[in-house]
Amino acid sequence: MIQSRAFSVFYRAYFGTMKFKERFAFCMCVVCLLSPFLWMRWNLSESKHPLILSVDDSQSLLDGMDFNRMDHVHRHQRSHGVEPHSHLDRADLREDRKANSSLKEDTWNKGTYNVGAGNEIRQKDSHDTDYEYDDPWTLWKEMVKSRQITSPIDNDSVNTILEALMYKPIIAAGVGYRGTQLKATLILEGKQRVVFKPMRYSRDYVVEGNPYSGFDRHNGEIAAFHLDRILGFYRAPPVVGRKINLEEEVEPIGEKRLMDTFFKEGGNTCFYGVCHYCKKAEAACANGTIMEGSVTLWLPPGWHLRNWRHPWQRTYREDKRATWEIDNNYCKTKVIKTPPYDSGPRLLDIMDTAMFDFLIGNADRHHYETVKDEGDKGMLLHLDNAKSFGNPHHDEISILAPIYQCCRIRRSTWNRFRSISKQKTPLSEILRKSTKDDPVAPVLSDLQFKAIDRRLRIAMNTLQRCIEEYGESAVLISDEALS
Repeated sequence: MIQSRAFSVFYRAYFGTMKFKERFAFCMCVVCLLSPFLWMRWNLSESKHPLILSVDDSQSLLDGMDFNRMDHVHRHQRSHGVEPHSHLDRADLREDRKANSSLKEDTWNKGTYNVGAGNEIRQKDSHDTDYEYDDPWTLWKEMVKSRQITSPIDNDSVNTILEALMYKPIIAAGVGYRGTQLKATLILEGKQRVVFKPMRYSRDYVVEGNPYSGFDRHNGEIAAFHLDRILGFYRAPPVVGRKINLEEEVEPIGEKRLMDTFFKEGGNTCFYGVCHYCKKAEAACANGTIMEGSVTLWLPPGWHLRNWRHPWQRTYREDKRATWEIDNNYCKTKVIKTPPYDSGPRLLDIMDTAMFDFLIGNADRHHYETVKDEGDKGMLLHLDNAKSFGNPHHDEISILAPIYQCCRIRRSTWNRFRSISKQKTPLSEILRKSTKDDPVAPVLSDLQFKAIDRRLRIAMNTLQRCIEEYGESAVLISDEALS
């Protein structure tokens, strides 16, 4: 009542004696004064909304989708034997985490093993920041550097990113990027793009035939990421296992091209995607609606890659062999005389990757990627490691061809591998501990773990023979000599 009377007095005082033109001018002045503030307030609220996805048309894989009308439900899958899908707001999520704090104190060592710190895996401290408040995608953007894409020292940030990959809700889904193997592109809350590779084989399945035979192995991607960090390379993007409810998390938001490849078979949801070899007869099928797979983090915006043909590329033909397969002088007569392998770090990057690929059994690195802006000095990235851990009974020696033909290796790589090989704890056990808390653990079979130790001995013996033949000074190259 008092407010109404005050407004009445104000109106009579200022408007009662004004003419119509004066009143109109007064109102226009008020509108002009308030408009900038209202406009700023509107834009601020738009920019702070966490669920509005704005993707440029030239970059979007998911054209034609109304991102603002999606169901952005956080399906909180913990993958501890059950598959809960609850609609939690942030307060509920915090309460859920408090209730599970005792469990989480024992489950934080994803990718954090430090070879120089003894045999114990350091666990996440209770006071570490929760990813709900430390944006994982900002951490990822700040973490990537020209000679490393995961941090060798900031394990907390790496863990924060891994947990976000496990639990951040999916807000868009589309077909995978170009290639020959089935995959899907997902957008996680926060506009982060990831690659999903579905499970195709059980852990004990042995892929026989050529060393590059078979479908992609999602668990190989997970194990390769952890091994890359254990070996001190830091060149593989973060990867986790995740179980996705296709019916609840993908079908309501999937783009048409992807959803056109979905179908039911024996009560299971299947899809075959869009790729060079993708076809319905070779679709990946979920267990009911729950599909296990790997989630690989896409590089942050601004990090453009260049694709290179690997100098030790295979022909992928039974009736034709590559030059390097028939000429043991191939490295000395061809490779080291050809840019960018004649100077700089690239040749030694190839050697590092050969050691890495041999341990995981990846004979399919026919091309590789480097950071484009770094030119010939760009680091060789360990991307696309899914053709790994196929046959634990077979060691493909030809993967080591760069090593035994060039007989060169970084001294730091040699020292690191030698240190690991002499530890009481086998490399396989270090990897097993590093991956044991992944949502789809165990990520490898016992035979695959044991194969890593055997291959490490073979790789070290190969290098030792080089040293015995040419001497340490010719084989072990210091990083300072490359600068």
